[in-house]
Amino acid sequence: MLAALVALAAPATAGAAPTAKASKQKAKAPVVTNVSPLDVAVGETLTIRGRHFTAGRNRNTVVFKRDGARAIFVKAAIGTTKVLRVVVPETLPKHFREKAGAPAPTRFRLRVLSKRLSKKFTSRGRSPLVSPARPPLTKVDGDGDCDADGVRNRDEFDDDDDLLADATETAIKTDQCKADTDDDGVDDGYEYRSALDLNDDESGQPNKLLAYPYKVSYPNAGFADGQIDYDGDSLTLKEEFDLWVLTYSVTGTDPRSLDALSYSDGEQYSRSARLAGGANDGRRTPTLAAANYDKAADFAAWAAAAGYRNVWLSPPGAWWHDTASRVSYGLFDMNRAGGETAAEANYYDIRPDGWLSDDERDEDADGLTNYDETHGRMRPEYWAGCYAIEKPFHIGYAGTSHVDADTDGDGVRDGADDVDHDDVPNVMELSRIDASGWDDREPGKLCTPRTSAPALDPTNNHPNDYGRVNPFNPCLPHSVSRTCPKIVTAGTSAPFDGSPNWYALN
Repeated sequence: MLAALVALAAPATAGAAPTAKASKQKAKAPVVTNVSPLDVAVGETLTIRGRHFTAGRNRNTVVFKRDGARAIFVKAAIGTTKVLRVVVPETLPKHFREKAGAPAPTRFRLRVLSKRLSKKFTSRGRSPLVSPARPPLTKVDGDGDCDADGVRNRDEFDDDDDLLADATETAIKTDQCKADTDDDGVDDGYEYRSALDLNDDESGQPNKLLAYPYKVSYPNAGFADGQIDYDGDSLTLKEEFDLWVLTYSVTGTDPRSLDALSYSDGEQYSRSARLAGGANDGRRTPTLAAANYDKAADFAAWAAAAGYRNVWLSPPGAWWHDTASRVSYGLFDMNRAGGETAAEANYYDIRPDGWLSDDERDEDADGLTNYDETHGRMRPEYWAGCYAIEKPFHIGYAGTSHVDADTDGDGVRDGADDVDHDDVPNVMELSRIDASGWDDREPGKLCTPRTSAPALDPTNNHPNDYGRVNPFNPCLPHSVSRTCPKIVTAGTSAPFDGSPNWYALN
């Protein structure tokens, strides 16, 4: 790596033109934001997304590194400024961990060398698990032999590693030699099992799984439907697939199996059990209680060890550099009342009903629910839609990932981190209702002001209350935070935009 950096630096010290030198000085370090697939084999292609790459063939180098081993440099054959594609090299198995004397699937962290070297290796959640090369596949029918092992496809299980037997693939008309027949980013086997879960009519007596409905677009391996949410839990088919992958490839809580999916796009409560006997024989019942949720305990334990279980915050109106005025609060004391209530401790249970649905869970244990990280309160567009009357902050801060506990790679889990750098942790800026104790919504609706009594005064709503939070605006809740602009203009965001003092709509 050092040699590569020296080689890059050499032209700047060997009489390069001033314009080229200036260009190199201005070059930004590459940043990796997404790696897919996270389960890959030697000889297969990794897609790396991010920014500040160099466009062109073989102009970027991807650095593979197993913890405790030396780095391996591989040219990315295809590159744009935002996307790289690199083939996992045949030399990588030399650096695999061994199990029973044979190379075993091993996680490799990645780094990109372009005009500059990226600042750090990818976090564990963004680092692929690399397996030895899979058997070569060719597109043939059930009488063929995908992996050339002398056994017909119809007599063999799982030629394309999608967990479906070849006989099943023939019956449901999927490609026996391709894990993702419809190219929607979701493996055929996962779509098949999700469709079974969705098609499980609760009205049956007794209740039992029905056949796979391959003729129509359910979660269907023959339809590109990865962006559809079939079971109504707000998570798309692809998002739930990614969470399922996380449970077996990163967290290790579940096997890679279709027997019962840890996340299914056919069940809102994938953590469930089937009742046995009686009138409810075979029907599903949730099993993951909101109380004592293991991921919440994991996050709280991490926060205590990392120094974030209690946080030192400025009170409303106090300048950030007035250290004498700072007060210590528990990380889950959303309203800063001086103690964490049971409701605040169970903030995962958004509905609440005492059980955690797939969107309410927090698979990467970063203190933020799957819903908030995919479609909810850790997405900038959520706040723009809920509080459309307020002018957004001029910097478009990025949200967080539901499959990476440390999205920005700074060593702080996302819930305790601070997207807008106003020194209020993300988890304390998720809800104005939780932060203030006010609820100005139309009953039963989200982000909709009341239109019936008691009427709201749009000019004098909650002017003196802490609670106008927004994780993507450093001027909320404190207009004197260290990242809120000192100079206010007509284009400055809320609370300087003339919008009402504020409503509590989330």
